Amino acid sequence: MTRLARLVLRRRRAIVFAWLALTLLGAYSASAVSKRWLEQFSIPGYSAYEGNQRTLKTFGTGAQAPMTVVFHSAGDITKKRGLAKAIASAAKVNPGSRVSSYFSTGSNAYVSEDRHTTFANIYPPGKPSFNSDVHIKETRQSLLGATPPGVEAHLTGRDPLYEASSGGNSGGPSVLTEALIGGLGALVILLFVFGTLPAMAMPIAIAIASILNTFTLILLLTYITSVSIIVQFLVALVGLGVAIDYSLLMIFRFREELQNGEDVDTALVETMRHAGRSVIVSGSTVAIGLVSMVILPVPVIRSIGIGGMLIPAVSVLTSITLLPALLALLGHALWKTRKKRSTRTSTLDGCSSDSS
Repeated sequence: MTRLARLVLRRRRAIVFAWLALTLLGAYSASAVSKRWLEQFSIPGYSAYEGNQRTLKTFGTGAQAPMTVVFHSAGDITKKRGLAKAIASAAKVNPGSRVSSYFSTGSNAYVSEDRHTTFANIYPPGKPSFNSDVHIKETRQSLLGATPPGVEAHLTGRDPLYEASSGGNSGGPSVLTEALIGGLGALVILLFVFGTLPAMAMPIAIAIASILNTFTLILLLTYITSVSIIVQFLVALVGLGVAIDYSLLMIFRFREELQNGEDVDTALVETMRHAGRSVIVSGSTVAIGLVSMVILPVPVIRSIGIGGMLIPAVSVLTSITLLPALLALLGHALWKTRKKRSTRTSTLDGCSSDSS
């Protein structure tokens, strides 16, 4: 660690600029990887999954949850004209949809015993994902517009019911929103702990660099294997936590060495020798714990293990290279505001004592 510390001291500016360039590349990677996530939780090899895949390959539908159209009238619903046309109109909203109903099969399984009610299933094409949209509102409007007079029409099913229960909001908070909420909370705590803006911003900067550079590695990983969309939340939130944690270990040790009268270079070497080792051990433990998930025979869990292993590894790397370089550049400037405030307070206390 001493050798690494002296290397960082000699190349501090180059290290900072190198990490800055990599972080800018990471910002691009975070955007590019959003198109390459694995957005399903199926388990290959199981009979249900394999049957679903054969259905999807043969018919082009079956993976998406069906939407169910329900018709009701005072008389025999099967005698009403225009219902098949109404079903076809609703299905056209998602081109390629497959339909099953009394009118396409002739089966009474789709009709109630009193023959006042019938239903039809519309199977949208494609695979389900977090961002998939089967245009429920448009489908309902098309259905109601084509339903003949004297017939009640309703659209139900898993997705329509979920949309109704969530007020039309099909997704939760984005990874950016969650990271911003966590970052704002961290800023408040760090400002209270350090009392100076430079010292407060240091752990946040390390967290941003760690998270964005991890996305670069994950983007490369997506060309080798599938990576679950859940990994982005793991990277953002775990990365925010561990990167700030490791930064605090380093910064507190560095401040302690400076308070003991050491110069900046010596303080940094001692920080790397002691706090730096702790960061490496801690990060390695977290990474090993997460990567052990690859032994589970579930693709989603495996990708979480691999992706989760990267964030503590990158956080360790930034904490023992970028952070020491920034500390070496700023040195005592991290605490100037607090020192001035403390000196002013001491002077005022002295004046109060003299006047009394």
